[in-house]
Amino acid sequence: MSLKYFGGWLFFLLAQPAIAAFSNYNSILIGDQAAGMGGAYTAMAEDASALAYYNPAGLAFLQGHSFSAAVGIYKKFDTTFGKEEDFTKAPLRINQGFFRAIPSSTGSIIRRGDFIWALSIVVPDFDSYKGDLRASTENTTTLSYVDESLWVGGAVSRKISDEESLGLTMYYTARSFTRSLSDRSFPTASEAVLFNSEKTLVENALVAILGYHLKLTDKWSFGASLRTPNLTVKGSGSYFASRVDTNPYTVTSVNLPDQKTNVHIPGKFAVGVAYKEAEDFAVSADASLYQAVEYNDFDDVTFATHWTHRQIWNVSIGAEKRVLPWLRIRAGAFTNFSSHPDPNPALTTGQTDKIDQLGFSANFAFTSGDKIDYTFGGYYTGGRGKSIQQINQTAEEVVVTQHVFTMLVGTAFSF
Repeated sequence: MSLKYFGGWLFFLLAQPAIAAFSNYNSILIGDQAAGMGGAYTAMAEDASALAYYNPAGLAFLQGHSFSAAVGIYKKFDTTFGKEEDFTKAPLRINQGFFRAIPSSTGSIIRRGDFIWALSIVVPDFDSYKGDLRASTENTTTLSYVDESLWVGGAVSRKISDEESLGLTMYYTARSFTRSLSDRSFPTASEAVLFNSEKTLVENALVAILGYHLKLTDKWSFGASLRTPNLTVKGSGSYFASRVDTNPYTVTSVNLPDQKTNVHIPGKFAVGVAYKEAEDFAVSADASLYQAVEYNDFDDVTFATHWTHRQIWNVSIGAEKRVLPWLRIRAGAFTNFSSHPDPNPALTTGQTDKIDQLGFSANFAFTSGDKIDYTFGGYYTGGRGKSIQQINQTAEEVVVTQHVFTMLVGTAFSF
């Protein structure tokens, strides 16, 4: 094998496309009331499972002594690569395939003197895919990936006046990412080219969320929160790849275990306003600005993928209406724009998918007695974008369409 041949394929093995955490920030809506209202929750102060994440200052305005809440979601991903799809057909497949169960959020709140303390466990980011990018008699390319995050932390909030409060949440975050690609080509009856790769990342970091809540009047409230850039604790990963040619027989491989990786969670600044009329009706709206970040996921630039998160805005709006003394309905709409730029086919480095999405949500809460709420509902987010994928031994720009259907079940207890 010539040095030129080996060097070209070594570069090819190392420069693989990938998927990034937090590509779309609103793919998972935290909480039960907050999720039903489209994630417009910076100025609200009722959902014990969501406040530590959206705005910890709102904890100080919770009524009662102790709260506990848990929300589980069941996600179905309908993602296709390489073909345009009519968006009206996706809902017809909602009952087909597998739903992934995720413990979306859990919160427990205790009042101690002037301070409100909370435990918060959330899954703010999850994406997965398993299927063929292309399948024919000459080539079959199969992609599989799972990218998920878990945040565990504590929050504290205190009123600084009858109308104002401050709050702080500290999360310890863990991210797990695994991506596998299998590309099998058969140029002739006597020739085969087999390529396989696997990339993994395991990362930990600390994230702080600062919050401010202001009751403007008896009915109007304002909220603001700042999620700071993360403080890296540790990141590690691996990359393995091999290419086998049968005619003539050659093998090229890369084996890179125990590599140091970089952890970057973009910061966020959110402002919101809410209107609430007694216990019968509430409406809220949020605007969120996300930090621009660029980094290489591996320290060794010879096989790193360069990630680019643009500075973007997302907005959300939601409403809740009590239709019966024991029944409340909620609905919301939100943007879920991608933080990544359009992929550039001229680049030889790994690139991320860009899928700008829109979403809507709805659920209802049933009150049993005065202390227990049960929530049922869900939300949808979807859109179309571009992706660079390795298909038939070459990097191709393909259309990617994603629909994500989420069922939600929540319980909340107050004492």
